[in-house]
Amino acid sequence: MEQDPKLVGILSAQPSEADKAPTANSTDNRMHWTAVVRLRLVLFGRAVRPHWFQFLLLAILSGNIGAVYATTDFCQAYMAGTAPYNIYYETSYTISTSFLVSFGAVKAVSNLVTGMLADRLGRRFMHALGWAFGILLPVMVIAGKNWATVVSANVFLGVQQGLSWTSAVFMLIDYATRRNAGLGVGVSETMGYSMQALFAVVAGYMINTTTKNYQKDPFYLVLSLMVLGLLISLLLLKDTTHLAAAETLQYEEADNAKASAEAQAAAAAAAENGGNIPNEKVLQIVKPDSPIQTFVRTSFRQPSTIVICIAGCMTNTMTGLAWGLFLKWMAAGQDGHWRAFTKYDASRVLLAYSLTKGLCQFMTGLTSDIIGRKGIIVAGLWTCCGALTILSVSGTYLVSHEAARATFYTGAVFLGFGTGLMYPNLLAAISDHTPPRGRPAALGTYRFWRDLGYAVGGLVGGGLRNATGSFAETMGIVAGAVFLVGCLVLFVYKEKMVPLKM
Repeated sequence: MEQDPKLVGILSAQPSEADKAPTANSTDNRMHWTAVVRLRLVLFGRAVRPHWFQFLLLAILSGNIGAVYATTDFCQAYMAGTAPYNIYYETSYTISTSFLVSFGAVKAVSNLVTGMLADRLGRRFMHALGWAFGILLPVMVIAGKNWATVVSANVFLGVQQGLSWTSAVFMLIDYATRRNAGLGVGVSETMGYSMQALFAVVAGYMINTTTKNYQKDPFYLVLSLMVLGLLISLLLLKDTTHLAAAETLQYEEADNAKASAEAQAAAAAAAENGGNIPNEKVLQIVKPDSPIQTFVRTSFRQPSTIVICIAGCMTNTMTGLAWGLFLKWMAAGQDGHWRAFTKYDASRVLLAYSLTKGLCQFMTGLTSDIIGRKGIIVAGLWTCCGALTILSVSGTYLVSHEAARATFYTGAVFLGFGTGLMYPNLLAAISDHTPPRGRPAALGTYRFWRDLGYAVGGLVGGGLRNATGSFAETMGIVAGAVFLVGCLVLFVYKEKMVPLKM
């Protein structure tokens, strides 16, 4: 096979053994890693370039999905509680954060369903279906007369996020190919969570704690975003199942050949030409495993995927805390220590969390495609443990409001960075342990367990807050659990990233 001139140029740019001097190790290492990064980006570009417009649409849709979530959850955090600015009087923190439970449980199941049906019904169909269901969310919230209606409306947010975001991830990986999974997922996560950050601020400026408009004005914006997503997916988006079929054919050989640079180029070329495969033959080529078998294998039989699912659940448990108890803690203040944050300060702290989480994922995904997943995932878990510890200590000992605010910003940045280290790489780790034909069901299984973390964060977080009577103690207990999960990944997970040979 004739090698791509770009690959030849990059590979030849590295120093030969004869050229290396003992005193030039650091320079040689820099040249080596520069060449590795360039090669990785070239391979990514080869796969994506023929489909650049579709890839761009999926990135935009991922951002739209993040905007919907941020606007919805920020406003709902202000709706129920015992404060004067709340619309619905609820004394239990478990009940006032129950919108996260209905959302997380349904999103988890929707992820699983998407994984099971994506090969059979098509990724694009599942994506558009999610936006269609999502329109019911703002309609119900705007018309709702009680907290139970608002909580029930989150069922449709869970369906929308599960179907639309999961299928978007599938399509982005189909375009990027498995060996660039970290980068492909990183694009989706960067766009989604960056828009979460920006729209949390937008929601903060839209709501009014005097008129209590949380249930009206922001949800007209949500309705507009839902309709926009549906129109783009129906009129412009294309399905990618045929690309997964083409990739399956090539990767059977590429994996056996230990994924040389030439094999990666061949797989990328196959993905580019995937449209030549007739649609009626797609399922014959992909031959997806039984979804139930994939669920059982990913969840209970493979130690590496088991610990990744546990780490994913813990990751979104922390996300649920950030959008539930974290926000309520800032809105309530800490008696005898620091006063309540204004809605603007609270939205900016969430901006610091979500923007950090979003912006770093492209680079963390790229880095893991080069050096592997395990170290980055463990570092992310332990960074989040440190962030929660910082927040716990701030609530316990700080008295100055300015010091508390600075500490919350710091904790939010570290929590966002730690989560950003994990998010694309947990998905990529599942992809590493799964052949292309079983990828949708395996990723759907992982996202099922991961997004159950929203429900766990709402239930366990609210329950711990009720039991301990302290936000700070709740954060400290969760920090300990996060540290233990990091240890579990460190000792159990086996790296299976396809190496990039130079």
